[in-house]
Amino acid sequence: MTLVARRPGTVLIFTIHRTDAWWRVVGDHLGFERAVTITDHRGHGDYNTIDAFYPAYRRFYRDATGASLELTADEVSDVIARCRVLRWLPARKARAMVLAMAEAEAAVLDAVRPRVVVAFPIDRYTSDVLARLSRKRGIPFYELTASALPKMAMLMFRGRLVAREEKAPAALVEEKRAEIADPLFTPSYVNNQTAYSLKRWFKVFGRFRLRGWVFRALSLWHRDPLNLHYTDAQSFLGHKPSLGDRDILTLVDEDWQERVAAFAPDRRVFVPLQLFPEASIDYWVEDLGLVDYEAMLIEATQALSAAGYQVIVKDHPLQFGFRQRGLIRALKAIPNVVMVPYDVSGNRLTDVVDTTFNLTGTLGLQSAMLGRKSIVAENYYTVPGDFIEIGGRSEVGKLAEKIAATPLPADLKSRQTRIVANLMRGSFAADFFSFQGFGPESPIAPAAELGQRLGEQIALLGPDGEDWHRKSGL
Repeated sequence: MTLVARRPGTVLIFTIHRTDAWWRVVGDHLGFERAVTITDHRGHGDYNTIDAFYPAYRRFYRDATGASLELTADEVSDVIARCRVLRWLPARKARAMVLAMAEAEAAVLDAVRPRVVVAFPIDRYTSDVLARLSRKRGIPFYELTASALPKMAMLMFRGRLVAREEKAPAALVEEKRAEIADPLFTPSYVNNQTAYSLKRWFKVFGRFRLRGWVFRALSLWHRDPLNLHYTDAQSFLGHKPSLGDRDILTLVDEDWQERVAAFAPDRRVFVPLQLFPEASIDYWVEDLGLVDYEAMLIEATQALSAAGYQVIVKDHPLQFGFRQRGLIRALKAIPNVVMVPYDVSGNRLTDVVDTTFNLTGTLGLQSAMLGRKSIVAENYYTVPGDFIEIGGRSEVGKLAEKIAATPLPADLKSRQTRIVANLMRGSFAADFFSFQGFGPESPIAPAAELGQRLGEQIALLGPDGEDWHRKSGL
């Protein structure tokens, strides 16, 4: 494989558990003089934040500090509100953790002075803090993930597509449009599940409760009790299910088809529930009122029901065994709400409505491609005019008005082409999933090719990659 010409400077890569070896291969092929890794797992990475984190944590906790030279009090509060673990911890403890991590990561940034920072999508306070510190220093921070387009990867930042200036050839756009316009299309990262039974619920619940105990022991063994990798598994977090949530299967409406038939398609709204907590909501959506997902969802459903709409609710298949019954009970207490069984596909439900409401999920993209009115928050796949975008909690009560004011597309193919052309500007052919199961014996070619393609994308984004950030305001 021919490597691209080496560019001066260093790329800093934030790695998560069991991805360090894969990232090293990717980094070696980015085309920069040097690539180094930073992690918060003891014994891994070129730079590790753990040894610096704990002394700083004890100091910030002792002094009950709310801000530092790196982060303001408001920034600390925002970091906590978005992290699936920190928001359930005592405020003093959470603040000390954020400030300590900021101090540890700032030391690495100042020592390495990278030209670019690369990571998987932000899904925890550690990478959230690193992104904030990088941007304050004028260092581009890019998140690498799978594209919605098959066999492609893409770059984004806080849910916004990092797009190149040039457009993809029309023939290639049409090829991809035809591929994902198929009503049966499912993105490569969507995992279909079957057999939703009480037995399976106990299996899922038991497995993850045991995992929490094991991870607690591991955190003590590794002298790292505050690491998010371990604390995220603990049952004391407020979003974790209890044994009482096992009756979730009794809350679905087996007669959902008959109930749906009582409303015309233009008076039906499909609400596919997203994972909770969900990084694409926590870190892509600006307004914290929308990040308060369950409360927002109840408010939106109440508003739609009051306006005479039927709300068809279906849980995310990967949420089975994790969803708390309180949300489902609250939704079912609202008139005109139908709770569809887990084994009914989202594509099937999209086919019976004119409108879907899904903040950042893939079904928001799929419904727009199928000609529906798709209500979403701005994210990597949205194109102005082809989606109903909501920017804040204050707009939730006006969803019925937005639906009524938005016509179905007169030219569906043109809409599809616009959406795919936009995705193509931020996507590139590569095997993003080459990290799965990567080990010493794994072939490096897919990871190496991904690194080369990724390096080419970064080079196209302007000097040091800073142009995109400056133009986007992020």
